Amino acid sequence: MDVTLHLAQDPEADELLGRSPLAALVGMLLDQQVPMEWAFKGPSTIARRMGAEDLDAHDIAAYEPEEFAALLSEKPAVHRYPGSMAGRV
Repeated sequence: MDVTLHLAQDPEADELLGRSPLAALVGMLLDQQVPMEWAFKGPSTIARRMGAEDLDAHDIAAYEPEEFAALLSEKPAVHRYPGSMAGRV
C-alpha cells in the first residue's frame, strides 16, 4: 500500500517511507534528538548504503552489530548517535 508522505522533505526518501512500513518504523526510531527531516531521511540512507532499494529486516539482522553501527556511522552519519541508533534499529 503506497501512501504519499512528506516527512523527509526529500522525494526519494519520502517515496520509500510511503511504500515501506519498515522504513517508516525505522524513521520513527531515529526521530530522537535530531530534526524530523534528518530522522526520516535515515531509512533511505541506510538502504542506499546497503545497496538496496528498500529496507529488509532479514538483511539488517544478518549484519554483525559492529558492522551495522559502522554503516550508520559513515559520513554523513545517519544520526547524531549512530551506534546507539544502530542497536535500536
